[in-house]
Amino acid sequence: NASDPATKKQADDWLTKFQQTPAAWQVADSILSRTDLPIQFRFFAAQTMRTKVQFDFYELPADSYGSLRDSLLNHIDRFRSPELQPIHTMLAIAVADLAIQMDAAWPNAVQQVFERFGQNPDSYATLLEILRMLPEENMNYKLMTDSHKRSSSRERLQQAAAQVVQFLLTLQCPSMHAKKKVMECFLSWLKFTNLQAGDIAQNPLLPECFKNVTEGGELSEIGTDIIIEVLRMSSLDLKFFQPVIQVILSMLPPLRAKLERLLSQGVELALDSDQDGILQICRIYVEVGECLIPLVMEQIRNEEVLMILRVILQCTDLPSQEISSIPFEFWHRLGNEVCRHPETDSKIDQFQGIYMELLSVAIRRCTVNPAEDPFQMDDDLASYRQRLLNLAEDCLGILTPNSALEHVLKSLQDGQRQGVVVQEAHFFCLATVGAKAEVRAESVLWQLIQSLPPLINEAVDDAKPEGVMLHFTKKTAIELLGQLSKWIKTRPEFLRSALEMISSLLMHQAALGSPNQILERVKQVQQSASMAFREICASGKQQLGDLVPHLIQLYVQTMALPIRMHLFIVDGIGSVAAQLKQDDAFRSALEQLVMPLVNGIQSERDKPQVLSEILDRLTTIIRQLQVQAGSVKAINVGTLISNGFWPVARQCLEWHPSDSKVVEKSCRLLKHSMRCVPDLFKPLVPAVAQTLVPAFQTHQHSSYLYSAEILANTYAGDPEIVPVLTSLFHQLSTHALQCLVNKRDHLETISELVEDFYGMFDRYLRYTPMIVLEAPTLQPTLQLWLEVIFVQQKDAIEAVIAFMEAVLALVAEGSKPARGFSDEKRVRYGQLLRPHCLQVGPGLVLAIFKLMAGVPTRYVQDILPSVIEVIRAAFPQEFPLWLEAGLRQLPPQVASPAEQQKLGEQLIRGDDGLVYEAVQDLCYRCEQVTLRNRGSTETTTDGGRR
Repeated sequence: NASDPATKKQADDWLTKFQQTPAAWQVADSILSRTDLPIQFRFFAAQTMRTKVQFDFYELPADSYGSLRDSLLNHIDRFRSPELQPIHTMLAIAVADLAIQMDAAWPNAVQQVFERFGQNPDSYATLLEILRMLPEENMNYKLMTDSHKRSSSRERLQQAAAQVVQFLLTLQCPSMHAKKKVMECFLSWLKFTNLQAGDIAQNPLLPECFKNVTEGGELSEIGTDIIIEVLRMSSLDLKFFQPVIQVILSMLPPLRAKLERLLSQGVELALDSDQDGILQICRIYVEVGECLIPLVMEQIRNEEVLMILRVILQCTDLPSQEISSIPFEFWHRLGNEVCRHPETDSKIDQFQGIYMELLSVAIRRCTVNPAEDPFQMDDDLASYRQRLLNLAEDCLGILTPNSALEHVLKSLQDGQRQGVVVQEAHFFCLATVGAKAEVRAESVLWQLIQSLPPLINEAVDDAKPEGVMLHFTKKTAIELLGQLSKWIKTRPEFLRSALEMISSLLMHQAALGSPNQILERVKQVQQSASMAFREICASGKQQLGDLVPHLIQLYVQTMALPIRMHLFIVDGIGSVAAQLKQDDAFRSALEQLVMPLVNGIQSERDKPQVLSEILDRLTTIIRQLQVQAGSVKAINVGTLISNGFWPVARQCLEWHPSDSKVVEKSCRLLKHSMRCVPDLFKPLVPAVAQTLVPAFQTHQHSSYLYSAEILANTYAGDPEIVPVLTSLFHQLSTHALQCLVNKRDHLETISELVEDFYGMFDRYLRYTPMIVLEAPTLQPTLQLWLEVIFVQQKDAIEAVIAFMEAVLALVAEGSKPARGFSDEKRVRYGQLLRPHCLQVGPGLVLAIFKLMAGVPTRYVQDILPSVIEVIRAAFPQEFPLWLEAGLRQLPPQVASPAEQQKLGEQLIRGDDGLVYEAVQDLCYRCEQVTLRNRGSTETTTDGGRR
C-alpha cells in the first residue's frame, strides 16, 4: 500500500521472488484459510497458488498432490461473492491447472467438481468458473506441463463435454450476470471440443445468442462471440455442419432488419446511437461470408447470398475505420477464390456488379475529412487509406484493370461538383488502378492527364480550409502523375510538359517568414514531386536524351533541397544520362553530373554532413550505369572513377576517419564503383587495400570489413589480386578479432563490427576458402561463436549464423562417405575444419540452450532450428551427448525429465519440421518462465496487470 513508487516496486519485486520459493506453497495455503486478512493479501495468496501450480509443480512430492487438490477445492467456494471474484477466478485457474498437472492422479476431475459444487445452486458459480477454466487452461501454453499430460487431459475433457453442455442448458439463471457466466462457459467448451452438428443446430443457446444481439444489452457481445465460433467451426466442413448453417441463415433477417432500422435514421446518428450493435452485426455477417465462400461461389445469383454480400458491402461503406475494415480480408479472399478458377469466366462476370460497387465504396472511404488538415494525417488514417488501396486492387482481378479505370474515371466525372475532397480520393485510387491498366489511346484517362498540370499549377490560398485541401489534392495529383509514367511516356508532348511542371514545383520556394505548417506542406509536395520526377524520368528515359542539358541545369539548381529529395532527382537524371547512345554525349553528361561534386569537395572538407551527401549523390549516379566491358563508355566510366570517385572517397576517409557516416558512404561508393567496371577498377585494388588497413586500425568502423568482403567477392578468381586479398584479410581479421575479444562482455554495443567481421569470414570462405583455412585467426574466431551467438541485433546474428552454417555444412560434407559425385575440394575443406569445430561444438550447444533460456528474439528463435540441424549433421555421433548437456542448462520449470526426453528425441531424430517445433516449444517455455521471474505475467497485489 506504499504511496512511493520505488518502495512499491521494491515490495513487488520481493513478492515476485517469494512466489518462486518452495515455502510459498504453505504460506499461500495458510493465508487463504484466514478470513480476517485484507482482500489484497488473500488475492496475492490465490495468485501465488496459481503461479506455483503453473510453474513449480515439480517441487511437490507425488503424495502431496491429493492434499493440495482438496485444499484448493475447500478454499475456492468461500470466495464466490462479487467483491472476491478476482480471488475466485485465480483459484479456478489453479484448480484447472492442477487437474492437468496431476493427470492420471486425478482422472475424474470434471465428475468430482460436479459432485462437489453441482448439488447446491449456491455453489453453481464456483462450478461454472472451474468448468470455464478447464478447457481454457488446456489450451494455455503458459502452463508448464508435459505434452502427454495436456493430451490426456484433452481426451478426458472431450469425454465430459456432453455432460457439461447438458448442465449448461438446464441451468436456471436468476440474473443477467449468471446467464453471462453460463454463456462464457459454453463458449470455452465450444472452442475446445468437437460437438455434433445436430446438437449445435438444436442447441437453444444459438437462437438465444441471435436474440441477444438483435436486442442488444449486456449479453450481445458474448452472444456474438458464440455465433462467430460456431461459424468458424462450421467452415471446417460445410457439408457436415449443413444443419447448423441452415439454422444460422434463418436467423440472419432480424439482424439485417436491425441494421436497416439503425441506418434509416442516418449513418452518423446510427453510429452514435449503437456503434457496438452495428459492429456485432458486421462481425457476424463477415464471418458468415467467410464461412460460406464456397456457397457464394456456387450460388452468386441466389437472393439470400446476394443479401449477405449487400450487408457486408453496407458495413464496408460505413464511416468508421474499425467497422469498415472488418470485411477487407473477406473481399480479398473472395476475389482470390473467384480468380483462382479461370475456367469459370462466367462466375467472374457474375461478381462484377458487386465488385464495381465495392470499388465505389473504396473511393468513398478514401475521402479525407475537409475540416482537418490532411497534411497532418495520423498514422492510423494513412494506414487505413493504404488498406483501401489494397481493396481497390482486389477489385481489379474481377473487373480487369481497364474496366476499373473507366469506372473510376466515370465516378470522378460524376463527382466533380462535390469539390476537391472527392477529386483527391479519386486521384488517390487512380494511382493504383491507372498504373495497372493497359495503355489505350482512346481512354478518357488522357483527358485527365492533360488536366493535371493546370490543376497542379493552380495558385493556392493556404489561409483557407479549402485552400489547404486544394494543396493536398495537388500533392496527390503529382503522385498520380508519377504512377501514370507508363502512360505519359507514350506521348512525348505529355512527357515533356509533365517534367516541366514538376521541375517548376521543385524550384519553388516558400515565401520568407512562412509559418511552419506552410513550410511543411511545401516540403511534402516537393517530396512527392521529386519521387514523381524520378518515376517519369526512369520510364521515359529513352525519349528524354535531348533534355539532358536542361535536366542537369535542374540538378544543379535544386542542390539546396533536402538530400532525400535531391537523390530522387539525381536518380531520375542519372537514368536518362545512362541511356545516352553517343559516347561523347554520355561522357559529357556524366562529367557534368559528377565533376561539380568532385570539384566542390575541397571547399566542404570540414563539413562531414555535406561530404556524406556528396558521396550519396555520386553513389546514386554510379548505380545507374551499366556499361559493356571494353567499350568506350566503360573506359570513360573507369577514367571518371580513377580521377574522380576514388580520389573523393580516399580524401573523405583521410579527412574524417572517425565519422561513421562518411566512412560508410565512402566505402559504399567504392563498392558500386568496382561492381560497375571491375576490370578497370582492378589497378586501384592495392591502393584501396593499403587505405583500408591503417584506417581500420585507427578507427574500427565495420564498413572497412564490408569493403574487404566486396573485394573478395569481385576479385577472388584473379590470381594477381589474391595475394592482396590474403594480406588484407589477415591484417583486418587480426585487428578486428582483438577488438571483439576486448569487448566480449559488451558485444551488443559493437553489433555492426560483429556483423561485418563474420560477414567477411563467410564471404572469404565462400570465394577464397584457403585464405580462411590458413588464417591464424580461424580458431579464435570459431571459439568466439560461444559469445557472439548472444548478440541479438538481427543483421549481426544473421551474419554469425550464416558463417556457422557455412562452416558446419562443410564439416558435414567432409564427414560423409566418399561418393562419386562429391566435391573433392569441399570434402577437403570440411576435413580441415572438423578438428577446429570439434573443439567448439560442445560449448556451442551449451551456448544455444543458454540463449534459449534467456529468451532470444523472435528472429533468432526462428533460425536456431537450422543451426541445431547443421550441428547434428556435422557431428551425428557426438550430438546426443552435447544435447543432453545443453538441456541441463534450462531452468527446471521449463520441462520435466520426461518432457526433455521427448524433446530430445525430436531434436536428434526429427525432420526439420519436428526440430523447428521442438525449438519453438522450448523457447516459448523459457520465455514464460523468464517473464514469470520478472513478474511480467503476474497480476499485482492491487489486482492490476503488470
